[in-house]
Amino acid sequence: MHGDSRPVIDVLLATYRAEPNMLADQIRSIDAQRDVVVNLISREDVNGVGACANFSALLEKSTASYTAFADQDDVWNEDKLEKSLEKLKELEHVYGEDTPLLVFTDAKVVDANLHELDDSLFSRTKIDPKRIKPRQLILQNVANGNTMLINESLRRLAAPIPKEAVMHDHWVMLVASVFGRIAYIPSAMLLYRQHGGNVFGGQKLI
Repeated sequence: MHGDSRPVIDVLLATYRAEPNMLADQIRSIDAQRDVVVNLISREDVNGVGACANFSALLEKSTASYTAFADQDDVWNEDKLEKSLEKLKELEHVYGEDTPLLVFTDAKVVDANLHELDDSLFSRTKIDPKRIKPRQLILQNVANGNTMLINESLRRLAAPIPKEAVMHDHWVMLVASVFGRIAYIPSAMLLYRQHGGNVFGGQKLI
């Protein structure tokens, strides 16, 4: 035996006063990811510095070739990382591993008990996932961090996240848009849970 040949993905889990059952659901779904080796790196925001600073600290601890962001209360499809990595490797084949690359997906919106509210986060929020040019992203971020997978080149370029950044996912999207490439997978790869403790939620727009 020559060891596990599956690709390693660092999953960065930022927590803050997490509801234990929801956190357990999330961790189980991360552990159940298919055809990849998950290296889970978690950090509790004990000082209340905010999600952006917490994810920035986690990003600087990541050393794998691929990195994903996880919230504390979602549930991932078992093929979320597998499918995202397939797309990311397609981008690497075209643009090279030295190009900063980011892949993001859609999500199903669910309530605290995982009952479906909407089968598409993008249809619910009326956000167009094709608006990924820098001048568009400056005005509005389109991708949630919990749907992203990035390569090492983007991780190194995006970290540390500046204190002035609004959110980690917005910053990473901007860096990828300016210096690299972004691809969207039009499939819901996770259950995005809405409840009273969300920092930012999937607000339904009429």
